[in-house]
Amino acid sequence: MSLLDVYRGPARELLTVLAGTSTPEWRVCSEEAAEELSSIAPVCTDEEHDPDDAWVYPCCPEPVIECHSSAMADYLTALLNADRSKS
Repeated sequence: MSLLDVYRGPARELLTVLAGTSTPEWRVCSEEAAEELSSIAPVCTDEEHDPDDAWVYPCCPEPVIECHSSAMADYLTALLNADRSKS
């Protein structure tokens, strides 16, 4: 068993509580008046939230994770979305 397998279970349990699902789809986003899209968060499923809007609103699920660079946010989004189908 890899370290990824070891940590995936507890992380998915926390995501179920925070995001309402253990395997949310992730997106690059911006929080607080940041100019750069350097955070990641689960995709907001609220019907009023435009899917192309990168801002984080009260309707958006947690967690919002600051990555401090758009390159890292892009990478982690791709990595987490690829991992959604893993058990």
